Amino acid sequence: MTKQRDAIQKMVATGLLAAMVFIFSGARVQLGEVAAVHLGNGFCALAGLLFGPGIGGLASGLGSMLYDFTNPAYIAESWVTFLTKFCLGFAAGWVARRGAPTLRRDLAASVAGSLTYVVLYLFKSLVQMWLIEGQAWGAVATQLVTKGVTSLINAAAAIVIATALAQAIRPALRRAHLLQG
Repeated sequence: MTKQRDAIQKMVATGLLAAMVFIFSGARVQLGEVAAVHLGNGFCALAGLLFGPGIGGLASGLGSMLYDFTNPAYIAESWVTFLTKFCLGFAAGWVARRGAPTLRRDLAASVAGSLTYVVLYLFKSLVQMWLIEGQAWGAVATQLVTKGVTSLINAAAAIVIATALAQAIRPALRRAHLLQG
């Protein structure tokens, strides 16, 4: 494969995965009045599982940031979303590339990426609510518990989605010579 073809395939993969992250970030399942699970994080982790930390991180960050642009309430924080979702895809990709792609490695990589995001999201929420907005600690703690539970449910969905799809898609990508190994 030529360097030019390799570069084009990486750009296409990044764009396609960013589009999938964008689309599936809008696919939400409401859990009661406060919480919702969306499928975007599963595609962030999938990007890392299939294409490694660079493309995984970039596709995750770009797709999620662009989704934030569709809602005026999220635009100001879109740069934070880019960073935290980049870390999700990067962590999943980094763990995935530590060895041969197996079900166990895909699962470990999905867990690593998803938990990385949960920690970063809760840290961002803590800083925003307590240090920037000056909310009382009791209110902050209560909101963090709610956000934590919802985030862990989202993480569980992301782990299942990314692991299952990676196992299903990887053979076809190999046959099409879009993945090495």
